[in-house]
Amino acid sequence: MNDELELADKGGWWENRNKNATLILVFVVMLAAKLLTMLLPAKYFYDNNRILGMANEDVGVHAWAGTYIVAANFFKNINVFSFTTMSQWSWFLGLSLTLVVFFMVLRLPEPDMVQTIFLLSCIGLLNIYVFNIGKDFIQFLFFMAVYLVLLIPIENSFMKIVLAAVVLYFESKVFRSYYILIAAFVLAIYCILVVFRKIRRIPPAAKIAITVATMYLLVCAMMVVASVLMPDEYQQIMDVRDYSLSGREGDADSVTIIKNWVGGDNSTSLPLFLLNYLINAVRMMIPFELAVKGVQYLPFFLFQVAVTVYLVHLFGKLDEIEDDTQFLAISIFLGYVLASALFEPDFGSWVRHEAATFPVLHLLVFSPNQRLSQWKRDVKKIKGRVGKHANSVAKEDV
Repeated sequence: MNDELELADKGGWWENRNKNATLILVFVVMLAAKLLTMLLPAKYFYDNNRILGMANEDVGVHAWAGTYIVAANFFKNINVFSFTTMSQWSWFLGLSLTLVVFFMVLRLPEPDMVQTIFLLSCIGLLNIYVFNIGKDFIQFLFFMAVYLVLLIPIENSFMKIVLAAVVLYFESKVFRSYYILIAAFVLAIYCILVVFRKIRRIPPAAKIAITVATMYLLVCAMMVVASVLMPDEYQQIMDVRDYSLSGREGDADSVTIIKNWVGGDNSTSLPLFLLNYLINAVRMMIPFELAVKGVQYLPFFLFQVAVTVYLVHLFGKLDEIEDDTQFLAISIFLGYVLASALFEPDFGSWVRHEAATFPVLHLLVFSPNQRLSQWKRDVKKIKGRVGKHANSVAKEDV
């Protein structure tokens, strides 16, 4: 009897081996990431050191306005242990938030090996760039609030997406003003995806193309409307990337900046702005430029490609998504992507900011419909459809 119980226990552990291995490795990866953080050059933590100096009221640090003041005041108010160094903040926030991620992993279904590697990569990125004193940590907390909204045990999906948009709108009032755009995009994209989800006759590839085109037209329509109804906010959007990039070209520490491929004055020409927006959005989702800048950037490139592949695969299965939480998560994440492409000045900050969306991002990736085995079944389905189409065409020719 005891032998049977031992075998049953062994079988249960083996069936969930990837998840169990992940749970074991979560804190190992955290430790490795924190040690790596101590070896990285200071340029990777420029904002963190400034916020630390402001929080410590260091007279040698020039205080910046806007979100820097908000972040510095936030960390001053929660500094119950009187931390004064970035290392202290890094280890404390790393241990605390990695524990939160541990419990988030507990509720996930069994991942496959590829999902497991991606999850551990996310934990590494979070502990290097997000679980530290800085603005990205605050962004993570807001996305954690959105995640908790998605877990509310109510069946009304529209109510959940509205509440998530309210959280993002609140962030625009107290932290990053452009989050009001994300909130608006989230609601609009949710409506778009609901419509396309009901249309089942369109092939997956065509549905992906049409959905992406619709979202781009949504951004175009938003900019046109803003130019008429909110001219000040419209001009701020037109100027913000150029302002962020000013003085950074040629800087040795800014090798990953996203310069527009199509030249001209983007701040005055809306068609030119929208063209570069489209190009930059594609570049951000598939950052080949990052891969050729050096071996040290390959992890960021691979991380972004993985996110894009998972996202595209999920696009092709919109009408098959049974988990409403995952459907809401894709609406929120896409709203974030659309707005971020307007502002992000470089690839490095984009990947770092994207990692801070982990509470929502992981809902897109870690589900049975994103396992490699499901991808293989989907490929077989597509091949079967292509084969049937070829046979029918051949019969018509005969």
